[in-house]
Amino acid sequence: MNRTISTVAAAGLLAFAGSAHAVINTHIGIDVVDGQLSTQGWVGGTGYTGELRVFVQTLDPTLFFNDAPGTNSPGGTFATPGAIGFNFLDALHVWNPGTEQFDAAAESFTIAFGLTQSATTDTGFVPGFATAVRDENSHPTNQAQWGRHHTHHDFILNGAGGADPAAGIYMLNLELYYEAGAGNTTTYANSDPFWMLFGLNASPAELETVRDWVQINVVPAPGAMALLAGAGLLGLRRRRA
Repeated sequence: MNRTISTVAAAGLLAFAGSAHAVINTHIGIDVVDGQLSTQGWVGGTGYTGELRVFVQTLDPTLFFNDAPGTNSPGGTFATPGAIGFNFLDALHVWNPGTEQFDAAAESFTIAFGLTQSATTDTGFVPGFATAVRDENSHPTNQAQWGRHHTHHDFILNGAGGADPAAGIYMLNLELYYEAGAGNTTTYANSDPFWMLFGLNASPAELETVRDWVQINVVPAPGAMALLAGAGLLGLRRRRA
């Protein structure tokens, strides 16, 4: 299948203010804003730098793997006990430099944690899995860590038919959800969709160009989601199975 992603911008193109910043994201900040999970830029020693919906990393050119970006948040961000999880919202896509858009990839992408939790992209929505928020059980002597989510998943690009994956820039579309633990009745709405770009033998300049393209052409403009919902054009939010 050679399906392509069409432009999502509904209210014109917006300049991407983040172009001057570093291309690579070492962490995805996760916050709670008005009762909803929110993906944020994150800088070590600083913390949140504002809402961010496109994150960029690279893959090892021989192992096709990375354990970044990790997640991060300050202590006290989330109610405990609980866990933060993700879902794949769409198939894996790969940048086509000839047409300057994304095509459905022959490859697939796996996100794993340890030896028991993993999820792999398919042709559409795929439920992921959750990892625990730090609490009094995981950090009994460090209360400042309670309510923090800081973990590193394994990100693995799988070649088609057992072959090595092709060089390129690959795009994942995901959402985050919160799962309350025993005795915890707190709920947070799922995050807005966000996108992760992984470069395999791609230059920083190529990654920056594609990141900006996604920010302008794929990420809905501020307020666009509310306008679509008000017009009855959004389907029900897909939630974790």
